[in-house]
Amino acid sequence: MTIRALYTAMSLLLLALPAGPGRGRPRYSARKERIARAERREHVRLALRSASAHGYYVFDELMTEGAGMIDFLAVGPVGACVVVVRDEAGTVTADVDATLYLNARPFADDPKRQAADMAADVNARFEGTDAEAFHVVCFTRAELKYLGEDEDVLWGICPTWDLPLAFAEADEKHTPADVEELADLVRKVYGRPPFGVPEEGGR
Repeated sequence: MTIRALYTAMSLLLLALPAGPGRGRPRYSARKERIARAERREHVRLALRSASAHGYYVFDELMTEGAGMIDFLAVGPVGACVVVVRDEAGTVTADVDATLYLNARPFADDPKRQAADMAADVNARFEGTDAEAFHVVCFTRAELKYLGEDEDVLWGICPTWDLPLAFAEADEKHTPADVEELADLVRKVYGRPPFGVPEEGGR
């Protein structure tokens, strides 16, 4: 065997050996983070299931015309609520103009604008009805703070564990029959069934 052939064989053997202590870690970390992100998203899903007790149908992964994919949409007595899930880590702050910052820097893509664009897509589908779509941005792991005294600036922004309150405390604007019609419309125009339906005896 020539030296060159021997070198090639040794290189192939080294490539086939298990990665060393540090070489396999990045892939493992990425996999671990994907699992953690999926778990945080599942917590949002579970929190939204509780909205069914308050008369809501809950949908997920609805594709809009040009605003991207709606993470979740709850349709119930208040009308409809787009839920945008954001997974950034760190501290989210709001100033007096309700502008959001992540770790003291502006977001590359404004979560509130993202949510508003998605709600606009839903409202366009609701044309001809008296229903309206609102929006909530749910941060799964960021700490939320307001740089001032009027915390109402953070309206529509919440952590996962406060998400059910948006539905439990909302004013009723539609009857159960109206809600069922809206849910049927959403099912038809977006082509997906709800994963959560109103519980019997719910409001």
